[in-house]
Amino acid sequence: MSGSLASKRPIRVLIVDDDQGFHSVIKLALKGRYEIRSAYHSDEATVLLKKGESDVILLDIQMRTPTEGFDAIPKLRELAPEAGIIMVSGMTDVWAFREALKNSVHDYVPKDFTPEHLAMSIESVLERKRLQRRDRQNRLELKGYQVPPKLVGSSASVDRLRRLLEKLRRSHANILITGESGTGKEVVARLLRGRDSEDRLEPFISIDSATIQSSTAESILFGHEKGAFTGADKMSRGLFEEADGGIIYFDEIGNMSLDIQAKLLRVIQEKEVLRLGSSRPIPLDFRVVAATNKNLEQMAADGLFKEDLLQRLSVLPVEIPPLRERKEDIPELVHHFISLLPTNNSQEAALELSEESLAMLQAYPWPGNIRELSNAIVYAHAMSLDGKVEPSDLPSRVREGSRGTHKGTQTKTGGKLSFQERLADFEKALLTEEYISHEGNVSRMAVTIGMDRSHLHHKLRGLGIHKPTDRKTQDLGE
Repeated sequence: MSGSLASKRPIRVLIVDDDQGFHSVIKLALKGRYEIRSAYHSDEATVLLKKGESDVILLDIQMRTPTEGFDAIPKLRELAPEAGIIMVSGMTDVWAFREALKNSVHDYVPKDFTPEHLAMSIESVLERKRLQRRDRQNRLELKGYQVPPKLVGSSASVDRLRRLLEKLRRSHANILITGESGTGKEVVARLLRGRDSEDRLEPFISIDSATIQSSTAESILFGHEKGAFTGADKMSRGLFEEADGGIIYFDEIGNMSLDIQAKLLRVIQEKEVLRLGSSRPIPLDFRVVAATNKNLEQMAADGLFKEDLLQRLSVLPVEIPPLRERKEDIPELVHHFISLLPTNNSQEAALELSEESLAMLQAYPWPGNIRELSNAIVYAHAMSLDGKVEPSDLPSRVREGSRGTHKGTQTKTGGKLSFQERLADFEKALLTEEYISHEGNVSRMAVTIGMDRSHLHHKLRGLGIHKPTDRKTQDLGE
């Protein structure tokens, strides 16, 4: 099961401008909102983009040449195809604006901007890019190029949930999904999507509630008209309009601020939005699905969540059980996650777990739920050098958390790892990480960690890390 599409890392903004003072102004205006990087001409920008991606590029027109910004766009797009480009320039003539349109930049902002105007422009560009990614994902799901979300498991609790979703899919009432982190709340929300008369998936707009800031919330959620504020050069539809005819999903809605909750309540009650700068309400047909890992009833009692909004959202409550309450589904989930692992070729054997490894997975309490299990399979895939997962290939947290709860894994220390065992596990994990980072080259690895090559070779073989017969891990230095 997948998590939210919205990224948890900071939004990265790259400033490309030859005016050092302008960099200081933008950094001050955007302080605390985004991760800022600076380049003073297009060549520096290309170097930075080769080192790491950016979500938004603020690009000046005139730098070393009068049109350097426009001339650099093809190269910047090649290096950062997913980034939104905003032209920021002191030029206010029609030529500059037309050139920006001709180069298909995402927005054009004059240098007399206000901090809120610039932040709103960035957020608007980010939302358009997110919508484009979601649209691509929807098309891929329909064409079968991407694995669609599904409930994996045949336990009684999953069967009950599956039957409930079949009923709820036919309803149009709002739904509140509750469950611990990592249980797959967004997957459940996506399974509520229906299809229209042409057998296309209905819209599904996913929003990370914590990322919606008060200063830009109305424009992002409800849209704005041309001229609604300085820099609003064209009309922009909000996310509620994009969700018309489908689902608007609020992930972890307990993280939403009270003032945005109030604005959200009115739209849900009236089923219409009022764009910024407009007096004409727009009627919409949408369904709200919200998810939370918090106790919203207690939050409402404490004045941290609006009681009226809670009542509107929880018309049809859905609770997702934690993985520790449906451990019989773990073998199916493991098989599912193995099927999603990347392979080098079609002839590569699928990952296989030993009986003891699978027993450890079923004994572990999984506080991180399905997301943690998925990560554990990815880890085991990296640690296993021959496609067979043994207990030593599992994360140490899983080994230690399951030890003593199933037969055959207790130690002399009453179910806990002894100091020597923990030290040995740490050493193996550290050496395995270095071995993988050096792509199996023991000679280079020995130089990096400062160990005699023959001694390191002997240790790696003794720990089962280096196996010369395995072509994928052949020491390139031999």
